[in-house]
Amino acid sequence: MLPLRSVLFACALFVPTIAPAIGAEQAGTVLAIKGDCVAEPDKQPAPLKTGDSVTVGETIATGEGAKLKLQMVDGSVIAAGANSRITIQSYGKDQAGKRDVSLGLASGLLRAVVAPAEQPSKFEISTATGVAAVRSTDWFIESKADTTKVGVLHGTVSLTSRATRHAVDIPDGWGARVIADHDPVKPRLWEDSEFQDVIDRTDLN
Repeated sequence: MLPLRSVLFACALFVPTIAPAIGAEQAGTVLAIKGDCVAEPDKQPAPLKTGDSVTVGETIATGEGAKLKLQMVDGSVIAAGANSRITIQSYGKDQAGKRDVSLGLASGLLRAVVAPAEQPSKFEISTATGVAAVRSTDWFIESKADTTKVGVLHGTVSLTSRATRHAVDIPDGWGARVIADHDPVKPRLWEDSEFQDVIDRTDLN
């Protein structure tokens, strides 16, 4: 196994206090950026730059050859590759004080280093074909028109088919995918080259 799997993606990652409630304005901050990336609230799309805030309800889009890294309010770090489109559906706590995070990935590639939570929590990323859920882990998710692919560096991710509601658990070093209207395929051990590919496409260090 290559050393890259033991390298921390977010070496400067810190864990501040989570946002006080679901629907709180700020979901995160732009940590690093390359190329053209925009936030699309209700108004005209606005170009993003380092230090800008991203908020619940916004859709974030990266252009051709672009990359974006976000420091989220719960300490998680999310990086997007080129031609990605992410909607921050919720980012905060529910009424019981548990983390409640929902992101929509219409297209493209994300890497998420999810910060540990003191209480049981929800951290989900939805695509057209599947829903991936985690607690704390380092993982990738790629969305295409009829396929969702997940690879896990550290931790465990549950990948559920939106059509059949069947799920598979993906452990360290493994990956799986789900095709539209099908159950997820059985997880398999990913090659080092597969991890290197998604790391290169999202890395901004």
